[in-house]
Amino acid sequence: MSRLAWCWSSPPWTACSRISPQWRKPSLASKAARTSHEQFEFRATFSELEEGLDVLHRSVQRLRAATGRAPDDRALMLFETALGEIGSNVLTHGRPPGTERPVEYALRFDGGTVVASLDDSGSPVHEHLAREMPAHHSESGRGLAMARSLLDELGYERDGEVNRWRLVKRL
Repeated sequence: MSRLAWCWSSPPWTACSRISPQWRKPSLASKAARTSHEQFEFRATFSELEEGLDVLHRSVQRLRAATGRAPDDRALMLFETALGEIGSNVLTHGRPPGTERPVEYALRFDGGTVVASLDDSGSPVHEHLAREMPAHHSESGRGLAMARSLLDELGYERDGEVNRWRLVKRL
């Protein structure tokens, strides 16, 4: 079984792996959130684009309600935008025709950090990961570049026949 991994983190962090997790020094504004005991978890499976995007959106709404975050919480809005971009890519490209396996999704919040994971059975995507933002007149190809700029960490791993995405945002 092949297993390949890729990870992107915000500067000044340039790499991450399972054995060297990246920790961001908390700002004074985020210290209270990091020391609180707020926890949240949401899991779902889905197969269709519209259904999946609705589930992703509702999960962030539930997170917002469970943690008391305001509707205009900028960090959570940025996370939701990135989640929609990656989720749309996964649902569009991660389920080849005739695939029975649904997309598996988990959303967790603990200690001021929100983490989403999406698993799909599509083709490997390593060649697309390092792409820069396309030209302004391009009609596609912005999702990964946008998500990289909005998240603290965007991880991808190919585990056998499964793509595993990990999105991290410190709130």
